[in-house]
This record gives sequence, structure tokens and C-alpha cells, in this order.
Amino acid sequence: MTKRNKGGKSQAMLDMNKRKKALMTKGKNTGSFKHKSKSSSNPYRPDPAGGKPGSRFRDRATIKRLNMYNDKPDFEKMKKAPTDPNAGKI
Repeated sequence: MTKRNKGGKSQAMLDMNKRKKALMTKGKNTGSFKHKSKSSSNPYRPDPAGGKPGSRFRDRATIKRLNMYNDKPDFEKMKKAPTDPNAGKI
């Protein structure tokens, strides 16, 4: 009979899972939480051209404006009546 830990798995099974995980992540840059996203919708991404002249790098204002078109409106905020009686009057 094999000795089991608190989770109910044997030590051999835990070792096998560790080896499997090590093989799957071999050669990959794992564990790095400071990975910079290179998505075109990320305003803080690194410059893909490296700052070369003539690069087509979107600035933060353009990216925020384009992301705004994909956002959903806040319906709860729109339904709320204004508290000021003169609000919206010209």
C-alpha cells in the first residue's frame, strides 16, 4: 500500500505531475508576471518598431478612443434621474 498525503494523492503521483508540468513549460518564459502585452489595444505596449521614424504606432488617445467604441454603455447610470431640477435645461 502506498503512502498518501492530505490531498489523497500518492507521492509518486505528485512527482509525476511535477515532471509533466516541467516538460510542458520547458523553454517557455513562465512565471514572469511582468510580461508586456503587445496587443494593439493596449496603450502601454512597447513600440513594435523600436522608435524608428515612420512607424505607425498609435498613441494612447487614439487607442482609448477606439476602445471606447467597443465598450457597453452603463444603462443603470443612464436610467438614473438627475437630482438637480435645472440639469439639462438651457
